[in-house]
Amino acid sequence: MQHPLSLQSTPVVLSEGLSRRWATTDSNYFQRWDPAVGSEPGFDPTVDQAKSHLTPKSKVDIHVVDYSHDRLELHSPDSASLGEFLKDHPKPSWSACRWIYVNGIEPEVVRCLGTHKNLHPLALEDVMDLQTPTKVNWYENHCYVELNMVKLVEPFHGGERASKGDTYKSVMRHRRLKANGPRSRSLASDKFGLSWEQVSAFLTEDGTVITIFEYSGKDVFTPILARLQSPQTVVRSSNDPSMLLQAVVDTTVDLSLPIGHAVAEIFEELERAVLYNPRIPQSKQLHVLRSGLTLLLNNTISIGGLVKTLCDHRPVGELPDSASSSLGERPPTRIQLPSTQISPMARIYFQDVQDHIQTLSNSTRMSIRSAENLSSLIFNSITASQNESVRKLTLVSSFFLPLTFLTSYFGMNFDPMPSVMEHSETFFWFIATPVMCGTLILLTVGPKWRAWFTKLRRGNSRR
Repeated sequence: MQHPLSLQSTPVVLSEGLSRRWATTDSNYFQRWDPAVGSEPGFDPTVDQAKSHLTPKSKVDIHVVDYSHDRLELHSPDSASLGEFLKDHPKPSWSACRWIYVNGIEPEVVRCLGTHKNLHPLALEDVMDLQTPTKVNWYENHCYVELNMVKLVEPFHGGERASKGDTYKSVMRHRRLKANGPRSRSLASDKFGLSWEQVSAFLTEDGTVITIFEYSGKDVFTPILARLQSPQTVVRSSNDPSMLLQAVVDTTVDLSLPIGHAVAEIFEELERAVLYNPRIPQSKQLHVLRSGLTLLLNNTISIGGLVKTLCDHRPVGELPDSASSSLGERPPTRIQLPSTQISPMARIYFQDVQDHIQTLSNSTRMSIRSAENLSSLIFNSITASQNESVRKLTLVSSFFLPLTFLTSYFGMNFDPMPSVMEHSETFFWFIATPVMCGTLILLTVGPKWRAWFTKLRRGNSRR
C-alpha cells in the first residue's frame, strides 16, 4: 500500500475545471506545496514529496552575485542547471558575500538550494507555504527571514499604462489577480491598488544570502545590484552579508512608501467631494480604502516586529545591556547562540529601517482615521440634509394646518348653516385670513422672539 503522499500518476482537478496528471520536468505546471493533514512537518529537500494540486509555472529568474569591496562577479544560471552550477562554482575565497537571487517559487529550485546549503526543512516549508506569517527564525547554521512585500500598483487603462503625467507613474503596473499572479486589492477604483507577495531570505554562516521572491523580485534586485556595482556604497564596501540582508528588507519596506502619498491625494479629492456634495457611494469607496489600509498597517506592524528582533539580536557571548548591568561583580556568562549573526553595523542600519516603518505606520494610521472621519461626515451631512428637508416640510404643513381645519369644518353638512347654504365663501375667508396671518407671524418671528427671550433670561440670571 502506497503512502498517501507518494507520487502517483493520478489526475488532479484544477480550479478551472481541467484535469491533468502530476507535473513532469518539462510540464507547464508544478506541484504546489500542500501537505496532507498529519504529515511530517517540514519540506525535506532529500525526499521527493508530492503535493495536492498543480499551479502554472512562472518563469524563474536566478542570479548569483559574488562580491567583495574590490571585486564583483555576476552569473545567471537557469533553474535546470542551478544544482550543477552551485556544485561546479562554489563560493570563491575572495568573495566576502554570495547573493543567490531567485524570482519565482518552484519546488525543484527550493529543493536544490536546501540540499546545497543544508537549509532546515521547516524553513523550506515556510518558503513553499505562501500563507506563512512574517517572522525570523534562527537555526544552527543559518537565519531565516519571512516577510510580505506590499507595493502600489496601477490598473490597466484600455491595455495601456496610465498617462506619463499621472501621479502614480512611478509605481509598478497592476497585474490582475490570477492563479499565477500576485495577490492584490483595489484601493481606489480605476486609479490604484496594492499587491502583496511573499519574500523569503536566508543568511548562512558562510556569508551567503539567499532571497526567494514570488513574482516581483526585480523591483528589489535592480536597485540593490546598482548599489553593489559601486565600490563606494556601504553594502559593497562593508564586506558584510548581513548588510545585504538589511538592504533587501529596507528596499522591500521602501516599496510600500508610495502608497501613503497616493492615498493622501485620494483623500484630498474625496474630502473636497464630501464637503460639497456628500453621497453614499463615497462611503463605499472609503470602506474599500480603509480595508486596504488596515491590511497595510497589519503588515507594517509585523515587519516592525521582525526588524526589532534583528536589531536586538546579539552575537555569541554578548549579553544585552540590561542583563550585563544586572550581573554586578559576577563574570559574564557566554550565551550559546547560532553561528549566524547580525553585525553591529547592520543593526545600526536596521534602526533606520525602523524609522521608515514608523513613518509608514503613522501615516497609515492617520489615513485610517481620516477615512473613518470622512465616513462619519458623509452620514452626518446626509442626515442633516434630511433633517432640513423635514423641517421645511413641517413648516409648510404647519402653515396650512389651520386652513385645512377650516376647510374640513366648512365642508361638513350642518343644517342650518347660512354661509354654506347660500354658497358664499365670504365668511370662510373672513375667518381664514387672520388665522393664516397669525400662523405666518408665529412661524417667522416666533423663533427670533424665543432666542431674544432666552438671551434676556440668561443675562438676568448672571446678574
